[in-house]
Amino acid sequence: MAEETGASHRGRNLRTVTAKTFLNGMASSMLRAVMQPFVLSLGAPMSVVGLLESLGGMRGIFTAPLQYYCGWLSDRIGRKPFLIAANLSGVLGISLIVVGALTGNWLWLVPGVIFTGATLLADPVDQSLVAESSQVSRRGASYSLLVMAWTAPGIFAPALGGWLAGRWGFLPVFGLEALLYALGLVLVVRFLRETIGAGRSQVTWREIKAATRKLVVPPQGLRGYYWTMAVDSFAWGLALGLLFGMLTLTHGITTFQLGIMSSFMALTWTLSQWPVGRLIDRVGSKPVLLLSLVLSLPVLAGFMVLTTFPAFVALYALLGVSAATWVPAQMAMLANSSPERELGESLGRLAAFQGLIGFPAPFLAGLLYDAFGYLAPLLAGFAGVILSIVMLAVLVKEPQRDAA
Repeated sequence: MAEETGASHRGRNLRTVTAKTFLNGMASSMLRAVMQPFVLSLGAPMSVVGLLESLGGMRGIFTAPLQYYCGWLSDRIGRKPFLIAANLSGVLGISLIVVGALTGNWLWLVPGVIFTGATLLADPVDQSLVAESSQVSRRGASYSLLVMAWTAPGIFAPALGGWLAGRWGFLPVFGLEALLYALGLVLVVRFLRETIGAGRSQVTWREIKAATRKLVVPPQGLRGYYWTMAVDSFAWGLALGLLFGMLTLTHGITTFQLGIMSSFMALTWTLSQWPVGRLIDRVGSKPVLLLSLVLSLPVLAGFMVLTTFPAFVALYALLGVSAATWVPAQMAMLANSSPERELGESLGRLAAFQGLIGFPAPFLAGLLYDAFGYLAPLLAGFAGVILSIVMLAVLVKEPQRDAA
């Protein structure tokens, strides 16, 4: 009976995390589609757009360490409090962005993007819950399901957000995003069951100091993997971290068109995700990661030489296939290289290391754009991706399937 109850809770948690991820993915995909044009509409230069991305983006200087500490703490005091905090942070962050829109002052966006970026503290916790609910041999497929929940709303939400922004302004979009984060909060509070027992709730200052030292030092045996992921993060921050803002200023792409691009990317990502997950379970993570990087090279080259909106849509759709091969393979490789009891810490630790190395990239991309124009950030990112391919091929080894 206890075994049945445990299985029931695991299934319920997986459903809850998947549903919450769907709502958060809808809010996040709308925000990505309109945020950079919104900042530019307030009169900020591209370097400010890059600064905001460096502060609160996916690998922002605040976001990345927060993911690590929250993943580490979730292994000790529980998963649920951090998922609650993540969605509360989303509501607060969007509220501050609304204040910026009402006042016309982009300075309000600094705390706004930091708090919205803090929603990503849920990532290592979500990924830990998925791993705890899945067999090792099926983690590639399980992570693909989680990623599909994140990407599927992007099929329609960015175009909806871009259309709303073009017709009625940015405020209705931000209001809808705040509502979605609030609904995700209700799901977590009402349905998620804690997986970490009370016996592991003690955290000492000595442990916190030891964890802080780990923040900047990759674990033994995974140093090549960590540095490869960090270089990749920096390269993409340069190449595509400010892409929507650059397309808006250089080629006059509208918020609705940006939404359509995002929707096509989400469509190819979602359709590719499940077969890619099965492929990871069959051939391993490293070949799929290499495939992803190779696919990304023609995407970057295309953005450098093509100038029409239909071409941008096709390129962004191909980028969705590249992302579908990258994200679950990265998750599965790290999970299969980590002890079960330290999954949250391991997943957050990698995100933090990537962030500490990669956070300046969007700001540097903004400076390159302001100084040299559209091609400069893309060329720099292209060179970084080539370096990532070499590092992945030489420095990274496939983990044993039973290592975890």
